[in-house]
Amino acid sequence: MKAGFWRSKRFIAILVIVILIPSVLIVAMKVDTGLREQESEDETLEYFSKQNGMSAAFAQLEQLTPEGSVVLCWWDYGRAVTEWSNREPIESYPSKDIWDSVAQSQDLWHSLGAQLFGTWGSSKKIHDLAVMFMLPEIQSLTVMRDYNVSYVLVFVPDELQKFSWIADIAGCNPTDYLITEQNKYQPTELGAQTTLLRLIFDDELSPQHFTKVFDNGKAKIYSVDYP
Repeated sequence: MKAGFWRSKRFIAILVIVILIPSVLIVAMKVDTGLREQESEDETLEYFSKQNGMSAAFAQLEQLTPEGSVVLCWWDYGRAVTEWSNREPIESYPSKDIWDSVAQSQDLWHSLGAQLFGTWGSSKKIHDLAVMFMLPEIQSLTVMRDYNVSYVLVFVPDELQKFSWIADIAGCNPTDYLITEQNKYQPTELGAQTTLLRLIFDDELSPQHFTKVFDNGKAKIYSVDYP
């Protein structure tokens, strides 16, 4: 009887440990993931705040646009548009498939935590962002209308440095659109038709359906002129 009693207690103790340890690890992983995400987001905003002209652009975005305006910008500016400009971006977080493309640089604990508890953006929205930037203006406006976009925010040379990534997501070959040599950028004939490059090289390419309302050399803000 006594031996059976202790065997029963040992079994219960083992059962509690088996249940408790994974639960503690899961809670710890969730907390760690949340802290890492917050730290990463804070570092991004801090980086933006130190770039000449960026903070001014987000401040002007709020001043120049009505409340409730939807702003087309690349997703990694989305949180700043929300928090600093009080306007609505299309997306503010990377999609899971984008994160997976760089996951090999993460440790196993962080990778698993991000997969289970990370904040993910919409893969469709990020794809649509890329498509809106890569399409010719009149075609891009059709997609913009679906999202009620009324303003566009682009940064120079940031968008040019990200161009290959944006083009890839849109299903385009970057070198067909932009020639890059020694940190100098030149649109090809095909690239000169894309909405993004027309907005960046507006002095040369003169976008037809966008009116520039702000330009400080770092950022350009356009209102969208739907036909």
